Amino acid sequence: MFRGTLMLVCICAAGAVSTFANDRPKAIRHSLTPLVRVLTESDNPAVQLDVLRGMYEALQGRRSATAPEGWSEVHRKLTDSKNAEIREKVLQLSVIFGDPQALAMLRKTAADPKAEATARRNALQTLVEKRPPDLLPLLRKLIGDRVVRSTVLRGLASYSDPQIPQFILEHYASFSDAEKADAVATLASRPAYALALLDAMERGRVPRRDLSAFTVRQLLAFKDKKLTERLTKVWGSIRPPSAEKTTLLAKYKAMVPANALKKADRKHGRLLFSRTCASCHTLFGEGGKIGPDLTGSQRTNPEYLLTKLIDPSAVVARDYQMTVLTLKNGRILSGLIKEENDKTLTLQTQNEAVRLDKSDIEERQRSQQSMMPDGLLGMLNPAEVRDLIAYVSGAGQVPLPR
Repeated sequence: MFRGTLMLVCICAAGAVSTFANDRPKAIRHSLTPLVRVLTESDNPAVQLDVLRGMYEALQGRRSATAPEGWSEVHRKLTDSKNAEIREKVLQLSVIFGDPQALAMLRKTAADPKAEATARRNALQTLVEKRPPDLLPLLRKLIGDRVVRSTVLRGLASYSDPQIPQFILEHYASFSDAEKADAVATLASRPAYALALLDAMERGRVPRRDLSAFTVRQLLAFKDKKLTERLTKVWGSIRPPSAEKTTLLAKYKAMVPANALKKADRKHGRLLFSRTCASCHTLFGEGGKIGPDLTGSQRTNPEYLLTKLIDPSAVVARDYQMTVLTLKNGRILSGLIKEENDKTLTLQTQNEAVRLDKSDIEERQRSQQSMMPDGLLGMLNPAEVRDLIAYVSGAGQVPLPR
């Protein structure tokens, strides 16, 4: 009986997910009805959790949906479940279905320092995706809370408020490395915010190394003359003329002869890689998934590595061409499209996978350029170039320096 019930759940879930590709609220509501019926009839927590997870996953990216028939009964039945995840999923789905009491409960959980950390982060993330009109004051209040700070920083990107850049920068020095990456991503989401970021960088409040290659490419995607000029002044030259690339390649090749690479500090090279490359690339099983995995590439050839660093846009596989999305609220997002249907889209950015309702997208552009900008080596001195190339081209992982 148990296996038969699970099979029914899987069949219903598959039908529901396929129907979600349509943009008809009635169709979506009807497709959820069999799942709600399973929840009403079953007292098995494992089955309940499977169904709730499937419903929540299928509705990701939607800020709202019509509650299916029978949901009120399910809510009453499961809201006091002994299983914490069941309670959480019921609450999250109720928010999507427009229940104001569910919103209030999530807000209470997110703000409660005594609540479990994962529950707080999930509650706040659901609020960020729903974007109720009174959320911004709560985000400001929670900026000092380390448990939810990353979620707060990402959530602030959804708002166009001239006070947000200064608000973030006032707390920047206290952030962890991961939180700084989230802060920079938010400050790079709008031209006005980006200018404030570059001003802070020029004054030394934000280190130049905190601006990753991915973020630089996003700033260029704004095609804002003033912003590009500031970026060039503060961060450096972005793309050298083609005539200079042969000269640059010869210059850097002279820095990395085989005997010099043998003496290079690969531990320091790993630290440099983590700062400049790891947000997008995986090497030795660690790093981001935006760019190609370097572990299996021609990384053992120093000349090949230098060529890619000097002219990354010479050859760009279609799978790694950056997509730039302009949202109706003014936010800009850059990354790789991982999933898409008629209603929602998932964009993998440097620091998170963002699921969007496509009705929120104003414009979409696909760049023919690599997400990695030119000029990265210009930020390094000769010893650092050798350390980085030695690390990337080396045979295996090394520990970080102490």
